[in-house]
Amino acid sequence: MKKWILALSLSFLLTPAFADETKPKGIVNLQASASLTVDTDLMLATLSVEAENHDPALLAKTINKKMAWAMSTSKPFSNIKLKGGQYSSHQIYQKRIFKAWRGSQSITLQSKNTAELGQLIGLLQEQLLVKSIRYQVSKEKLAQSKKGLLKQAIANFRNKATFISQQFEKSGYTLQTININSNTPRPPVFYAKSRMMNSAPMSEAAPANLQQNTSIIQVNVNGSIQLSD
Repeated sequence: MKKWILALSLSFLLTPAFADETKPKGIVNLQASASLTVDTDLMLATLSVEAENHDPALLAKTINKKMAWAMSTSKPFSNIKLKGGQYSSHQIYQKRIFKAWRGSQSITLQSKNTAELGQLIGLLQEQLLVKSIRYQVSKEKLAQSKKGLLKQAIANFRNKATFISQQFEKSGYTLQTININSNTPRPPVFYAKSRMMNSAPMSEAAPANLQQNTSIIQVNVNGSIQLSD
């Protein structure tokens, strides 16, 4: 019986020692990144039709007529992509008394030709309200930029790993884990005052004189290495 107790005691004493021997040593967590400031090359503008009427059918007819006019006006501009939004309507009340139905529908214009898009916006403002205008980096330019940044971020990670191994007087390192991620630039959005077009002075309805801005794109590489003896 005493032999069994002694054997069990020895096993408990030896287990932590074996655990320490199997635990990886010389693990270092690293992070590296690469960033680039790029010019935005894509302009997006959202315009809408807003109207009120006591009759929901007449309201829908009015908005559909203006949207058809907007689509027709946009056709000659072949370099501009146009996407229509959903129609929505709701009842409005004044002192708990039904006043009218209010409806709206929007369209989004997208183009790399900002001069041409600005011209179309000016034409559409005869019957539509500018809701927002923004610049952003196109998908093609974003993908190309991230490809170069990924290469640079990985090189930065490897250089940092080599530098650390040299400072600890190690022969090198082996890669243990690696994670790669990147940011999605969020350009500023310029909003117009939300009001009925027929009550807004043309000076307020005119689009802002916007200049293309820049976005910062960044790729991050983080992971762990094990220093070699």
